[in-house]
Amino acid sequence: MFMDGEWVLGDSEAIPVLDPATSRPVCEVSSAGQEQVHRAVLAARRSYEQRHWAGLRPDQRAMALYRWADLLERDQQVLAELETIQTGKPIRESRTDVARALDGIRFYAAAARNIHGEVIDVSHKHHSYLLRQPLGVVAAIVPWNVPIVLAVSKAAPALAAGNSVVVKPSQATPLTALYLARLWEELDLPDGIFNVLNGPGASVGEGLCLHPAVTGISFTGGTETGLRLGELAASQNKRLMLELGGKSPNIVLADADLTRAIPGSANAIFYGQGQICAAGSRLIVDAAVYDEVVEGVCTIAESIRIGDPFDEETEFGCVTSTSHRDSLVDWIDQACNDGATLKAGGGPATVAALPEGAFMQPTVLVDVAPSAPIKCEEVFGPILVIDRTSSVEDALALANKSQFGLSAGIWSRNLPLARTIANRLESGVVWINDYGIFNPAMPFGGTKLSGTSHREWGILGLDAYLEHKSIWESSE
Repeated sequence: MFMDGEWVLGDSEAIPVLDPATSRPVCEVSSAGQEQVHRAVLAARRSYEQRHWAGLRPDQRAMALYRWADLLERDQQVLAELETIQTGKPIRESRTDVARALDGIRFYAAAARNIHGEVIDVSHKHHSYLLRQPLGVVAAIVPWNVPIVLAVSKAAPALAAGNSVVVKPSQATPLTALYLARLWEELDLPDGIFNVLNGPGASVGEGLCLHPAVTGISFTGGTETGLRLGELAASQNKRLMLELGGKSPNIVLADADLTRAIPGSANAIFYGQGQICAAGSRLIVDAAVYDEVVEGVCTIAESIRIGDPFDEETEFGCVTSTSHRDSLVDWIDQACNDGATLKAGGGPATVAALPEGAFMQPTVLVDVAPSAPIKCEEVFGPILVIDRTSSVEDALALANKSQFGLSAGIWSRNLPLARTIANRLESGVVWINDYGIFNPAMPFGGTKLSGTSHREWGILGLDAYLEHKSIWESSE
């Protein structure tokens, strides 16, 4: 692990990192004990109080982040390979993820020089103004599905704002976060600014959340865990940023351009093996084009090239583990037992050269009961549920009938209507005639059980890591 400027071994039992394509360990990483959590946070707090980072001029912080990004660009192929080894996603997807992380660091490097205060004219007797200042120490708790992007989505804005950071990657996918620390070490900055601790969420993650010197917590992951961290953060009134689950609706209207809507809807769920919180897992289709859309999406599902994640021709890698794959198959079997119709996929996939890999078929279900768990709960896999709808109002009601509100899609040639629907969707992100497009300039986050009011990415993502201080100066 990387803490206080040094590489250290953990006090707890080492954690094996498995390659999902082989189900074999590729290495072991250290796991932090409680004392090490304490030491890492104190190191981060010391670096903050001594203003090693927060005290730099904004242009100096910006230049350091630009140098970090340059190092990432230099080693982008290594990072892509590490991402594929630990997640099982195709190497082409990992390269895209590394490029997104690189773009994110550079976006926030530029943003570091654009943190503004504000003069607020209250009375002729006072000079009153607002300052934006760093929170202090930020704990960034990162999930396993898109580890390099989500580590950067938290660390880069927190650092740009002047905070010190402790990253806790998923114990299943820590390798790219550790490599980011290796690149950070090359910057030769004072110790304690950027730290990476491995370990289980129940000990290291909760230990970070409860530590009194941690002033901000950013978490992406499951809803149940996020609500648990919310309780811990509330007990000490810490700043909390949560990005949680999704069960995202994707609406295809009768006038949609199906040459775009069908492949776009398939990509919305099957990209990333469906292991993306924003995946378009509920496809809501107007009855007039329902049969054509179902047939088109199933054709794509059955033609996707499943294979070795390191093969350049592979379009669809494996899910995160064989146990997760088996749980996904159980979801499908239960839905079919309850009356759903399986239209494509439905079980494990076989890759001859990797017989122990966690491969699964892209799956399409129809005729799923409204209250079926697979339609209501986030299963986090390549499983698409398709519903038929008879009107725009029915489509909206079905889309909003969810405990989640992360993202949504609309396909229609009628842009004024699509914009009206977008305004009425209970969702933090809406794509019109596209799906799953991301840019660091655009905020990302959800409503309902999908997250807190804070947003990742964009200037709002930077503002989440800043404290707002009102200052009054009296002229009398």
